Amino acid sequence: MSGERDEKGEEDHMLAAEYVLGLLAPAQVTAVERSLRTDAVLRAEVADWSEQLSGLTRDMPEVTPPARVWHAISDRIFPDDTRPFWRRLGLPQMMGGAAVAATVLWVAVSFDLLGPQRGVQTPAGVEIMAEIGRIDTPVHFRAGFDQGAGVLQLERLNGSAAAGRSLEVWLIAGSAAPVSVVVWPDGVDRLDLTLPSDLAEALPGAVLAVSDEPAGGSPTGAPTGDVLATGVAERL
Repeated sequence: MSGERDEKGEEDHMLAAEYVLGLLAPAQVTAVERSLRTDAVLRAEVADWSEQLSGLTRDMPEVTPPARVWHAISDRIFPDDTRPFWRRLGLPQMMGGAAVAATVLWVAVSFDLLGPQRGVQTPAGVEIMAEIGRIDTPVHFRAGFDQGAGVLQLERLNGSAAAGRSLEVWLIAGSAAPVSVVVWPDGVDRLDLTLPSDLAEALPGAVLAVSDEPAGGSPTGAPTGDVLATGVAERL
C-alpha cells in the first residue's frame, strides 16, 4: 500500500502485518477475521502484506540458521514469551530456513528492531554495543566495545546474583562454544575489561549472555545454570 495514511489507516496497516505474521492473540485474530468480511481496506492491507512476505522467499536455497540465532531474536523481541520466536510466527509450517531468516530480518528492519535502543548515549570511542536483557528481565547489562583500546565496557543496570550464586558473562560467536568473559564481582556495577585479540575479533555479531552460576563461576567452563539475559553485539 502506498500514499499517506491517516491514523486509522496506519493502525490497519500495522494490524494487518501482525495478523499475517501470526503475532496476534486468538481473540485478536477472531476480531480481525470478523472485520475482514466487511472492511475492504483491511483486506487489501492483508493481501499486500502477504504478497510482500511471500516475495522474500522466492528462489532462496534452504539454510538452517544456528539455534543460538533464534534464541537471541526471541529473547530480544519477545522477552516475556516462553515460545521460540519461529514457533510463535508459525513459520516452519510455511517456509524453509532461508525464508525464515529473510522474514525475520525484514520484520526487524521494518519495525526498527535493530541497532542500539533509542535514548542510549554511546560512550566516546565505543563502536560496538550490546543491550544484554531488558529492564524487565532478571538481569540487565549494557556492553560497549572500544576497538581502538581493545576494552569492553560492561555496566550492570539491573538485577544481581542470588544468594550463594554468581553471574557470569559469556560470548557466543556463531556455532562456537560459549567463552567466559568474566564472573561478575558482587557489589560492582561497572567493569572495563581488556579482551584477548581472538575474542575482540569474534565480538561483532556475537551473542553476549549472562547466566546464573555457582559461587565463583561455572565449574565446567560452560554455562551450567539458567541464562538470565542475552543480547547481540552490533556495530554502530
